[in-house]
Amino acid sequence: MGRLRASWVVKDILVRTFAPSHALAWLGRWRGSGPTPTVRGNTQLSLYSRILPGGFLHYGYFDDPSIEPEAVSLQAVQRAQVRYAEKILELIDAPDAPVLDVGCGMGGLLGLLEERGHQAVGLTPDRFQIDHIVGAYPEVPVLHCKFEEMPTEDYRSRFGTVIHSESLQYMRPDSVFRVMQDILAPGGTWVVADYFRFEGAGERSGWPWERFVSLASEHGYRFTHQEDITANVLPTLAFAHLLGNRIGLSAYDFACDKLKTKAPAVHYVMENVAERGREAVLKNLDVIDPERFSSAKRYMLLALKAA
Repeated sequence: MGRLRASWVVKDILVRTFAPSHALAWLGRWRGSGPTPTVRGNTQLSLYSRILPGGFLHYGYFDDPSIEPEAVSLQAVQRAQVRYAEKILELIDAPDAPVLDVGCGMGGLLGLLEERGHQAVGLTPDRFQIDHIVGAYPEVPVLHCKFEEMPTEDYRSRFGTVIHSESLQYMRPDSVFRVMQDILAPGGTWVVADYFRFEGAGERSGWPWERFVSLASEHGYRFTHQEDITANVLPTLAFAHLLGNRIGLSAYDFACDKLKTKAPAVHYVMENVAERGREAVLKNLDVIDPERFSSAKRYMLLALKAA
């Protein structure tokens, strides 16, 4: 493999765009079925699973929330993710009843549930995750659907514990409570680990906390455990923010500077695109800024039971 020269990149793009030998392939992909919805094939989460191959896609729980981001390592994040899962497992009070992990990611929590003798069932609409779980945990049944599309008639009052670990934020409240009413066994526990936003904070992701509390009360739930773990998950964000600034943004700027030095004409053509790309990087970094997060959201670990 030779060096990646700007002239080769431009030539290859032109050939693949205009050469008759590539026309059919180009048209076939362009006229395809369109992009896969993120919820059905989340390539971003697939990337995260390669960076942190422990099977978890959630934040980590750090027992020492004062740890500096420079002192955090990938290994420390993986340990913190296991600790997060252990915190969830501590809230299961019906060990002999089936446990549903909603939005089970790459199956890390399913693996721990299986190790501890629970009857674990996963649920995810993501095809990448399904393929991975089938290979990693072949004995664990997994429902390939969105939670709101779950065939509730087949699982009526089935689960002693239902877990929403960083999956609740993606769902519609009315649909969630409707399905929960059907599938949670009498006396069962609903475990929620997710962030909630403050009303008027200018954020859009996450359920409004007061709204969730109100809906839970309206549907007959009472809280048996309510723990604010915001401080314990912030080191995960701080570490990601550090890596994004020092490595991600630096690498992006290096690539742009290299192109400008080696191929100034190509850089001129791509200059506006490159600048727009940098703005996108900065916007994504702003989303994982721990100070911004803690000013607008609270990360809660909850257990609820039907009254």
